[in-house]
Amino acid sequence: MKRKHAEWDIKEVFDEHRIPNVDITRNVMEKIYGDAKEKRGGFVKDKVSIAMCLGLLLIGTTGFAAMKAYQLKNEEGRVIYQEKDAAEAGVPVKSPDEETQAFLGQMTEIEEQLQPGTAVAVYLKEHNPKKRVVTLSKPFVYRDLPSLQKKLGNRLIVKAELPGGFVFDEASVAYEVKREYQKEELYALAEKSKTNYVAKSLSFTDSLQAMEITYRKGDDLLLVKVTPFDDVANHTLYQAGMDHRKTEKIKLKNTEALYFEEAGDDGVVRGIRWVQTVQGSQWLFMVETRARQSNKDGMINVVEALLGN
Repeated sequence: MKRKHAEWDIKEVFDEHRIPNVDITRNVMEKIYGDAKEKRGGFVKDKVSIAMCLGLLLIGTTGFAAMKAYQLKNEEGRVIYQEKDAAEAGVPVKSPDEETQAFLGQMTEIEEQLQPGTAVAVYLKEHNPKKRVVTLSKPFVYRDLPSLQKKLGNRLIVKAELPGGFVFDEASVAYEVKREYQKEELYALAEKSKTNYVAKSLSFTDSLQAMEITYRKGDDLLLVKVTPFDDVANHTLYQAGMDHRKTEKIKLKNTEALYFEEAGDDGVVRGIRWVQTVQGSQWLFMVETRARQSNKDGMINVVEALLGN
C-alpha cells in the first residue's frame, strides 16, 4: 500500500484570511484521488482520510446547518455520526489563485520525497507571503502483522483474515506529529540556504491519527480505515460527490451503519461506515472495496466479523 500523498495538516495550510473561498473539494481532493487512482488502478484509498480533514476544516467555519443529512445513532438514540455533501457546506466555490496553486504544488513535491514514518516542518520561501510553516508527514508502513499488533497493543485488534478470502497484506499507520520547532529557527535557516525551502525533522507521539489496512485476495483489494472520532457530537463529515453515490442506513449487531455504492468508469466501489467504541474510545470505521465479485451481503459479513472483536 504505497501512499503517494502524505498526511498534511490541511487546516494549517488553508487557515489564512486571504483563502476563505478555496475550493478544496475540487482542487486538492481531485489531485489526491488522481494520485491514488494512478497507483492502485482506480481504487481510491485516500478518500475518507482527506474527506475527514475537509470535514473538520469546514465545520470549524460553517457549523451545522438545517439540511438533510445521513445520521447514525447509538443505542441510546444519540446522534454519533452525520454526513452531508461538501457542496452544502456553505463555503463559496472558488479556484485558488496562482500563488496558492504554486504553494500547494511545491508542498506536493516536497512530501513525495519523504520516507514512510518521517515528519518535517517545512518553510517555503516562495509563494508564501504569510510565512507559513507547514507540517508534513508520511505514515509508518507495516507488512508484518505481528509487528503491527505489537505496536498497536490492545487498542485495536487487527484480523489476519476477513470473510470472502481476504488476507492481511499491509497497513499504514499515522501518528500525531510533535510540533517541536520554532518558526524563527526555520526563517534563519532559510536566510542562509540557497534552496527554495528548509525543513526540520520532527518526531511522533503515540496518539493514533489514522490507520489503513489493506487485505488482498488475488488482484482484489479490500481497505479497512480506522480513525479516532471522539468528538463526534460536534462534527459533521462533509463528503464530495454524494449525489453520485447510493447510500442507505443498515443495522448490524445493534450498530447503525451506512452502506454505499458508487459507480465509476473502472468499476463500482462498495463500502460501509460506522462508529464503534473500542477500549473505551470512539472510532470511525470504513470498509471499502472495488472487487468485482463484491456485493452488499459480502460487505456486511466483513463488518460483522470486525464488530465481533
